[in-house]
Parts: sequence; structure tokens; C-alpha cells
Amino acid sequence: MNACPEYEELLTLHATGALEAQDEARVRAHLASCTACRSEAESTARLLSTVALPAPSPAMRQRMDTLPQRTLGAWRREQVRQAFRARTVGAMLAAAATVLLVVSPSLRGAGQPKGTVALPTAVSQQEAESESEFEQWAVADPLGDELDALLADEDLDEWDEDAEMEPSASELFLNPNLGEMP
Repeated sequence: MNACPEYEELLTLHATGALEAQDEARVRAHLASCTACRSEAESTARLLSTVALPAPSPAMRQRMDTLPQRTLGAWRREQVRQAFRARTVGAMLAAAATVLLVVSPSLRGAGQPKGTVALPTAVSQQEAESESEFEQWAVADPLGDELDALLADEDLDEWDEDAEMEPSASELFLNPNLGEMP
């Protein structure tokens, strides 16, 4: 005889003791009335008893109970080691950088001759001529003469009207789009 299909899974869970109270009561009531399911439950229980693990020894139980603390302790020790290594490497790098900063200026000057460099005092003839021409041009004030000639030709009243047309600084600040006025 085969067990009832709707109870096959529940019978296996019943044999392992993994059923909740409500399902356990339902399976017990069914086993009282169904011989096929009862024999299936007994054979499953026999099979599971042959493959069941032995109960752990007290030493094994103690090791299993302390496993989380041992694991956490090992993890913390490793974190401390890593932090120590990082600090050590960082300190070594800082020391190397300090030594490099102290020693590098003396290394730079090792290949260069000591002494002063003479600046050229003589100015070439061509440079002297161009400097002289520039000074003569500046004394003549050519830009001032051109501005005076321009102002004499223009009507100053027109300039005042143009100034009124241009926006003031506050208007430009309020309206940053230069081409558009509010």
C-alpha cells in the first residue's frame, strides 16, 4: 500500500520531528485512521534512525558552543594585525618622505658649480637704438595728439547723449544679458 499523496511530505516531516503543532495534530489523527500512511511513517522513521548522527560528545558540544567567540576573536586579531601593518607602512613612508625632503636640496646643487654668474652689462648697439627711438616717440606723445585732434572734430554734446543711452553699472548688474534691457 502506498501512502496518501497529500500526506507524503507531511509524513516525512513527522518522522524528522519538523512539523508545527497544528500539522502534527492533523498527521496523528490521519495516522490513527490510515494503515498505509502509518506503515509509511514507521518505515521512514526506521530509515532515518539508521542514518541519524550520534549525539555530540561534551567536548564537541563545548567546541560548538564556543565557535562564535573563537571566530570573532580570530577576526579581531586579524584586524589588529592589518591595522598594525598599515600604520607601520604609513610611518615608513612618512619617514622616507621626510628624508627625501631633507636630502633633496643638497643633491640638486651637487652637480652645479658654486659661484656667481656675471650678468651681461654691455647693451648691444641695436638694442640701444631701439630704446632711444621708443623714448623719443613717448616724449612726442603721439596718442595724446591723436586724441586732441579727434576731440576737436567731434561734438561733445553727442558724447553726452551716447552716455545716456548706455546702461549704467547697476542696470547691467540687474540684467546680465547685455543686449536686452528690461
